[in-house]
Amino acid sequence: MAEARYHDRQSPFCDGPIGSGGQKGTSHKRRKMVQVRFIAACRDGHMRDFPWVEWLGLDRDEWGRGRSDRWLRLLSTGSASAAGIVVVAERQDVSGIVEIKRRSLSGALGLDLGVKCDSQNPALGIGHGGDDDGEACGTPLQAVLRGASNLYFADVRSAIYVPEVIDATIPQDVLDLLDDHALKQDLLAGALASDTGQLTKRSAGLVLKKRRPESQVDPAVLADAVNKHILIEILTQDRYTATALMQQAQIAIDGTLSEQVVASVVAASSFHDWAIMASVLVEPLNKWVQARKNNESDSDGTIDASEGTFRSEEYAAFNRDGQEGSPKVNLLVRSYPIAEYEDVVRTRFSRVALLDKLRETRAFVGFSRLLAAPVIDTDKRWGLISRQKMNWLPAVVVRGEGIFLVFDAGHLDVWDKQHGEFHRQRLLSVNRNLHEQAHRRQVHVVDTTPKFVMLHTFAHALINQLTFDCGYGSSSLRERIYCSDEDPRMHGVLIYTAAGDAEGTMGGLVQMGMPGLLERTVARAIDRARWCSTDPICIESPGQGPNNCNLAACHACSLLPETSCEQQNRLLDRATLVGTLDRPDTGFFSF
Repeated sequence: MAEARYHDRQSPFCDGPIGSGGQKGTSHKRRKMVQVRFIAACRDGHMRDFPWVEWLGLDRDEWGRGRSDRWLRLLSTGSASAAGIVVVAERQDVSGIVEIKRRSLSGALGLDLGVKCDSQNPALGIGHGGDDDGEACGTPLQAVLRGASNLYFADVRSAIYVPEVIDATIPQDVLDLLDDHALKQDLLAGALASDTGQLTKRSAGLVLKKRRPESQVDPAVLADAVNKHILIEILTQDRYTATALMQQAQIAIDGTLSEQVVASVVAASSFHDWAIMASVLVEPLNKWVQARKNNESDSDGTIDASEGTFRSEEYAAFNRDGQEGSPKVNLLVRSYPIAEYEDVVRTRFSRVALLDKLRETRAFVGFSRLLAAPVIDTDKRWGLISRQKMNWLPAVVVRGEGIFLVFDAGHLDVWDKQHGEFHRQRLLSVNRNLHEQAHRRQVHVVDTTPKFVMLHTFAHALINQLTFDCGYGSSSLRERIYCSDEDPRMHGVLIYTAAGDAEGTMGGLVQMGMPGLLERTVARAIDRARWCSTDPICIESPGQGPNNCNLAACHACSLLPETSCEQQNRLLDRATLVGTLDRPDTGFFSF
C-alpha cells in the first residue's frame, strides 16, 4: 500500500513495493493505484485514511512513511465479510521478507477504533502535518467504507423571503428599490459619508443614476424612506450602540424601548449628531430587539440564527396581505374573507392566504459525517467547509407559489382540552423512540405534541390530495409547519412549490386555495385519511415508519417523498385528524 497526496492532478502510479513483483525483492512495472475501500471518520466531520499502523498495534515512528525496508500489504482471502480482509506488516531482512504481524478487519466497521482523530480534512487539503493542520480534535475515529451512505450528510437550511420594510405610506416602486441588496448597500454608504448620518437627496440621486438609471423614483422620496427604515442597520451594526440598546430593553419593565430611551442612547453614541427623530426609530428598533432576544433564547450554539425567529417572521408576513405596503417582487400575499368559505374550512381555519409569489432561499451551511444531525458548534462547522470564516454561504434562490392555512385558535384549544390527553398517551411511545434516536445522534429534542402531529399529518393529507387536484406531483410540493404555544403563538401550515426558474410555477396551486375549491380539496383529504388500505393494521399500529416515530401513518395513506417533508416522514398520526376505530370522535375534524 502507498499513500497519495491530496488533490493530485494525475492518477498516482505504483512503482512497486518490494516483494510485490514477479520475483521477490524487485519492482514491477508502473501500475495505476486503486483507492483502499476503507477509511476512518469522526463525528466532528473529519476524515482520513484508515489507521493501519495503529490497527496492527505498531509504532508510528518505525512504520511511518519514508521507510523503504518495511511496508503494509492488504490481502483478501475471498470471504465476503470484513474478516476475509487482512492487513499484513512485512519487513525486508537479510534473510528475505519477514512477516511481522497480521490482523483481519473483523469488528472494525462501525466501531470505535481506539484511535483519536487528528483533524484531517481532505476536502480542504488539510492533513499529514501541514502548516495549517491546527490542533487535533481528539474525537474517536470510526471505520467506514469509502462509499458508505453515512459518510456525508449535507446540511441545507431554507427560508422564505420576508420583506424588511413594510410601510403603506411609501410608494410601491420605492419599496421595490429598497428590496435591492446592492442598491441598499450603496444607500447606506451614502448615509455614512454625510455629516448628519442621513441620506441626502443628492446622494440618493447618485445611487439611482448608478444602479437604476431607468428609475423614475423621486430621490427625495427614496432618501426619506431610507432615513426612516434602513438606517436602523447603521445603529445596530455599531457594537457599543447595540449593546446599550439591548441592556436598556432588558431592564425595561415591558422589555421594550421607549422614545426617551432611544433618544438617550443615540445621544450618547457616535451618532449623536443624527437629525433623525427618536419617534421614527422606536418601532424598528423594538423589532430588532425582539429578534435578538429570540436568537439568544432559542440558539444552542449550533447555528448562527434561530430557526424559530425565521418561522415567526414568516408566519407574521403570511398573516398580512401583500398590498399593505410591502414589496411585491418576491412575495405577494392575498386572501379572501374566511366567511366566503364553506363550513369545513370556515369552522376550523381562521385565515387562508394565497401566496401568488414567494421566494425560497436554500443555503448549504455545512455537512456532517456518521450521524445525520450531530451537535457541531459554529467554529467547527466552518472549519469543514472553509479555511477561514466567511460572511456568505453557497445558496440557491427558487421562486414559486403556495397556500397558507391558519388553524382557528379557539377550535384548536377546545380540541386539545377535550382530546389532547388521549393523544398524548398515544404519543408516549413515539416520544420515547424519538428521544432514543436523539441520544444516539447526540442531539437535543423536545417531546412532540398532539397539536404539532395534527398539523403535520394534515399537511401530508392535503399534499397527497393536491397531487390529484392541481397537477403537481407530490415530490414538487413542500410543507412548512408553524406550531408554537409560546409568544407569538403559531398554528398554521404552508403548502408550496418552488422551481429554479425566473418565471416561477404554473399557478394551479394558488387557484386551489380559492373559495369553492379549497373546501372540496380539504374534504377529500380528510375522507381519504379516514381509511387506509392497510387498516386496521395501520390505524392500530403502536409504532411504524422511520425509527418507529409514526403511529397511524404508512406509505399507503400518509407518507410523502423525502424532499417534501420537514421531519423525514416522522411524527405522523391519522388519529389526530379522524380519530381511532374505538374513538372516532377524538380527531380534530371529527368533533
